[in-house]
Amino acid sequence: MLNKLARIKRYLIQNQIRLRNYINLHDKSVGVFLAICVGAIVALAAIVFRYLIHFTQAIALGEFQENIYEYVDSLEWWHILGSTVSGGFVVSLIYFFFMNEKKAGAIAEVMHANSYNNTKMPLKDGIFSAITAAIALGTGSGAGREGPVVHLGATLSSWASNRLHLSPKMCRTLFGCGVAAAISASFNAPIAGVFFALEVVLGHYALHAFAPIVISSVTATIISRMHFGNYPAFIIPDYQIVSLLEFPAFMMLGIVSALAAIIMIKAIFYTDDVANKMPIPLWARPPIGGLAVGLIAIFCPYILGAGYGTTDAALKNIISIDLLIILIVAKIAVTSISLAFRYGTGIFSPAILLGAVVGSTFGWVATLAFPDLASNNGLYAIVGMGAVSSAILGAPISTILIIFELTGDYQITLALMAAVVVANLVTTHFLKSSSFFHLQLKRMGRDMEGGRAKHLSRQIRVDQIMKQDFATVGLETDLDRVKELIINQRYNSLFVLDDNFLIKGIITLNELREGYQKEIEAENLNAGKICRKQTFHLSPRDTLEQAIYLFKQTGEDRIAVISDEDDSKIVGVLSQHNLLRAYNKILIEAEEG
Repeated sequence: MLNKLARIKRYLIQNQIRLRNYINLHDKSVGVFLAICVGAIVALAAIVFRYLIHFTQAIALGEFQENIYEYVDSLEWWHILGSTVSGGFVVSLIYFFFMNEKKAGAIAEVMHANSYNNTKMPLKDGIFSAITAAIALGTGSGAGREGPVVHLGATLSSWASNRLHLSPKMCRTLFGCGVAAAISASFNAPIAGVFFALEVVLGHYALHAFAPIVISSVTATIISRMHFGNYPAFIIPDYQIVSLLEFPAFMMLGIVSALAAIIMIKAIFYTDDVANKMPIPLWARPPIGGLAVGLIAIFCPYILGAGYGTTDAALKNIISIDLLIILIVAKIAVTSISLAFRYGTGIFSPAILLGAVVGSTFGWVATLAFPDLASNNGLYAIVGMGAVSSAILGAPISTILIIFELTGDYQITLALMAAVVVANLVTTHFLKSSSFFHLQLKRMGRDMEGGRAKHLSRQIRVDQIMKQDFATVGLETDLDRVKELIINQRYNSLFVLDDNFLIKGIITLNELREGYQKEIEAENLNAGKICRKQTFHLSPRDTLEQAIYLFKQTGEDRIAVISDEDDSKIVGVLSQHNLLRAYNKILIEAEEG
């Protein structure tokens, strides 16, 4: 029996090796096939996710349809409060029993996995994150549905890559396929799905990844349209720009949108800080968040759920100016509370709703000031929707494409582009970061600004690449001893120490040669007189990025590495040669990834 089991195990291992070798030899054709499979799987998962939201909403709020803008007016206060609080309790139970008190994941976690975990994401986390998000949204959370579905798509593609033991390059490409498929299936936006995966998650537009991601996105869109039809998320009237003189107004709307985006981001982080100071575990936060969201929704029920119905109403210009102003404040509040108290995770839908109401409000003011030149408020709502969401997401190209595919309106390209660019420039200038997700990751201790190569350079520490080919000498050490150490014992670096064992300078073969050329008698020369002054150093815990910066600032060839515990103990030396070798290796890995 044992021999039979051993033979079966050996057979499975051999076939697994054959499969892996075949994939590596035929990576392009296999990549296309896997892209189709991932696109189909993620699309079906996204469809199930949306239906789960609708079913939960039907149970909690009594309405199955996604657009509940008109329906929520009929809800009693106890119905709203009961829905959000009970939803918070259910989410809390899932956190406690199934997620080990971990929070649900969204786009920031996907970006983190791409840069730091080699695209590895636990499938269990993806499934339960999606379930908690669906329950939260169905019961009235003010968060969004796109972040959880992207997280789900990424975990499914990661699971498939790990099961097939794919190469790191193929894993990263398939990871992008999962993200693109999730966006495409969720939004019915195949082009935007491709560029979102490349721009936001992968951070590059490499040709080897482009074709599979496009195929995966198209596959997901086809399957999604088979279920929901080929309709844009918002059907709006045919708006036209009245005059080219409006473009200063569109650029000003970009500034206003940036201000709204900054306020929302700051509010989310402030509320998160408040929640973190509360003496309760993470899993117990959702009921509190549900209670707070419910109390706000009693006075403004239009903020319940992902808010597509309210966004659609703003785009169709059927919301009064009083309600628009209330919605701006209420949506920022409920989104901040929902995210801080783990009652939902997504930010995309709230950003779109906020942008639509900010744009519509701006359009109302513009129409009042210049009635003969201003376009319809609904057009300003579209432009504001793109400007605010791009400023928050840090993805101007993807956002422009998403807005086009969401609305099906290509007549306002120039206005949208102008507002989006201005909004991104202003937001980046004041927040010193390109997106909400990067700021989230910085708060987690992960700085991912600057591309994948920079991300990798922050993972490598100095103690991983430093060498021990150095020796130390005192200030009074004579030239013969210095020569003995460098020439005969082949030390590349001598660090000159004072009486307190602190570094005063460095001697290499160049300094020794120059010392012998000085017009001073050799017996009067010592280490202190020929060394090159060097009072700075590196720490073993410094990153490769920090080391590169110090070498650039000082122009040195070698720098001492000093112990963190004892500032008089030299534990190694880092040379430009070793540093460049490590950095080149990172660039190759980034290119292959």
